[in-house]
Amino acid sequence: MVDALHWIAERRPLVGGIRSNALLTALVAAADAGLTGAGAALREASRAALSSTFDTSADLLATDTIVAPHRYDRALAEVAGCVTTGSLVDIAPEAVEAAQSANPDVVETLGLVAGLSWRDLRDRAAARGVPLPGKATGPWKNRQIKTVFEIVDEVVTGRGQPQLLGAVASRPLELLLGLKGTGWAAVEAFRTAQVTYGTLLAQRDVGSAWSAHRNRTNNEISRLMVMRLLEALDAAGVAYWSTDGNSPVAKTFLAGKAVKEGRTLGQLSVVTRDAGGRPRYAILIAVARDGGTARRSAATVLKLPGNLVLPGVAVLLGTGWSERGESDDLIRAFEGRVYTERGLTDLAAMATDQSDPAGIMTNSTSGQERS
Repeated sequence: MVDALHWIAERRPLVGGIRSNALLTALVAAADAGLTGAGAALREASRAALSSTFDTSADLLATDTIVAPHRYDRALAEVAGCVTTGSLVDIAPEAVEAAQSANPDVVETLGLVAGLSWRDLRDRAAARGVPLPGKATGPWKNRQIKTVFEIVDEVVTGRGQPQLLGAVASRPLELLLGLKGTGWAAVEAFRTAQVTYGTLLAQRDVGSAWSAHRNRTNNEISRLMVMRLLEALDAAGVAYWSTDGNSPVAKTFLAGKAVKEGRTLGQLSVVTRDAGGRPRYAILIAVARDGGTARRSAATVLKLPGNLVLPGVAVLLGTGWSERGESDDLIRAFEGRVYTERGLTDLAAMATDQSDPAGIMTNSTSGQERS
């Protein structure tokens, strides 16, 4: 036994077709029993099990939602057209309000001029006691437009005050460096003159290419991975309920099958069924691109099994999981049922185990299902 544990700890290959969850469960038992070498073997096996090659920076999702540059140009031209002088140098709240009425992209575009996303604008306005509309397209009230203009104008003209000693208030790169002067005169100069490609690259460097878009489409990653999981379950002949697929069900329906009464889990995406149609496994998905994200997510994921009335299965995506010290704890919490995108076929094979887990009681209701 000790030799076998050392073999695993030294990352030597295993033969015989043992399932990863069975191996991990056995290693947890060996470690808890205090067997020599079991702790090291568990750590290495956990890292291997959680080794995901899924790189969230490699793909772009929902590209049809990206705003084309000409729409920003048109929005700024609309504002300039509502200014008596035809120049953003003389911009005023009244011009912004008139322009927004004609072009729904105006407010969001001005926010980006100040380096502020729509969410940033809403948060800053709320901090001033002025809630903004749910969407940037409105409808807008005069006071809301004035508040947005004050926020943007404060940034553009450099009147913002830093919160930390030795820092400077956040401003867009091109305004911070004074590439074309200062204030609205600089914005007008950028609007009417060709911006160099070097400026674009410098902005990309400090802002990280596609970061805001990826943040907006994070949920889509989980949805697409659910679809891959469903393909694996279909191939293995495993019945399930899921929030996606050909017959999606509501999150509340899944919660009624798998979660303790009165609780909901956002990560819950699939509940498999046994041969008798009863709930069997609750499958949860979590994404972590780096170690920092994995650390924060692990604190939440570790608590999930305690909220379930079914055995939990974790699908962990992203390169951040395998290097975390919480790996052993995750294996224990899910009793070895932890997988990455590389192990979906193994997960499906494990889910074909149709024996009824002891002590399962659910709040079962009827609903759409895959049979």
